[in-house]
Amino acid sequence: MRTVFVEDTESHRNTIRQMLLEHCPQVQLVGEADSLDSGYELIKKENPELVLLDVELYPGTAFDLLNRLQAEGEINFEVIFLTGFANFEYPVRAIQYAALYFLMKPIDKDKLKEAIDRVEKKLANQQNAAQYQEQIKQFLHNLTNPPEKRSNRIAFHRGGGTIDFVYVDDIVYCEADRDVTKVFLKGYTQNDKQEDIPSFTAMRNLASYAKPMEIDFNFFRISDKQLVNIDHVISYRHSNDFELLLFNGRKLYASRRGGQEFKQYWNKLSSSSSSNNKTEMTPEAENNILKMILKKLLGK
Repeated sequence: MRTVFVEDTESHRNTIRQMLLEHCPQVQLVGEADSLDSGYELIKKENPELVLLDVELYPGTAFDLLNRLQAEGEINFEVIFLTGFANFEYPVRAIQYAALYFLMKPIDKDKLKEAIDRVEKKLANQQNAAQYQEQIKQFLHNLTNPPEKRSNRIAFHRGGGTIDFVYVDDIVYCEADRDVTKVFLKGYTQNDKQEDIPSFTAMRNLASYAKPMEIDFNFFRISDKQLVNIDHVISYRHSNDFELLLFNGRKLYASRRGGQEFKQYWNKLSSSSSSNNKTEMTPEAENNILKMILKKLLGK
């Protein structure tokens, strides 16, 4: 696998180069660069399959380099970002929302090997190039625009290496299922049966999604197992086993700790809405409630 390594700190280059030699025999390191400009020239010259790319790259960032390359045509190599940013700073969240690969510094050899193995498998399976271009496009769009203009889609890893882009508004809640996450979408339930709600399995654990979605979107982690989109919550009954009623008719139950925290948030939200006279429901909310009532009346 023809690989280019772009990192502006010599000690980091030495450490990671040694890891690649010892643990990633499939990597053919065809060149190294230590700056934005030299990285650009090296990538253009070598046409690599994989680029290990430091995020903070003198005299700019890896994103400046990718923008420059994209402006000249499609980015036809896989990227693994190497970053010293804190885990939930926005550049890292943007990488996560596009379902791209990244490793936190100091680099762990096992995580490096895992990322390299995933890229190798993806290249071997010749997975959807158009899909990858969409991931890169969304990633760069989110980084170069203010919050109000960023995409409201999240890319989820699916089985077989495919990626699904899902609008945040369509996500009702997410649920941990060991090392993967069940994502539940808009739909209407019959007799409160979970299997009646449209859903899919994302091949990452809930922790991979929870904190970023709480920061950038209107989500709340009500327990270790569940993350809910607050825009889909009708009511919260703290005295009734910490019960949340959703627009689709589903009931979720917070943990004791999650319930206490959600109660504070919900009360603050309700007070804010009342003080701003925001008492009207949206047309979508009204339609959802009407559908729920009709289903109950018709016994469906």
